[in-house]
Amino acid sequence: MGPFDYLAEMHRDLEERFEAVESADPDDVQPLTAELVEALRLHSRLEERHLYPLIGRVQGRARARQGVEDHLTLRELMAEMEDLRPSSFEWLARLLALKDVVMAHVQEEEAQDFPRLQAALEPHEQEELQRSLERTHVELLRDMHGMPAPVGAMPILEPLRWDA
Repeated sequence: MGPFDYLAEMHRDLEERFEAVESADPDDVQPLTAELVEALRLHSRLEERHLYPLIGRVQGRARARQGVEDHLTLRELMAEMEDLRPSSFEWLARLLALKDVVMAHVQEEEAQDFPRLQAALEPHEQEELQRSLERTHVELLRDMHGMPAPVGAMPILEPLRWDA
């Protein structure tokens, strides 16, 4: 599995989580939504740290910024949902908007960004990207669940470098 398969697999997981929330019994909506939001936050942070600097390098800053702006929209929608009752029309409207943004974002990444990056990156660069994604994924999970980082671990977040 390469780095773009890894990210696409995460996209499938997000799609399944949306379906689970949409078809859940009312008592299960809250915990399933919390799991969806956590998965979205983790995936967004992975892309912001590893994917968008590459997109900026290969496809230009404007495309990388568009991806980051999509993530900002996701964060806003998730924050709005936290303040609403899952049984309300407003909450459902935010959920559907969130799903629409995620699905459009996924489609664009998988149809355009991943093939372009795969063509532009050398095999050793793709292998390094894969290792970085996996390592950061574990670090983010540790951070999100309050587990201590291993001795000598690198910081989880770093600034997005547009000139990288």
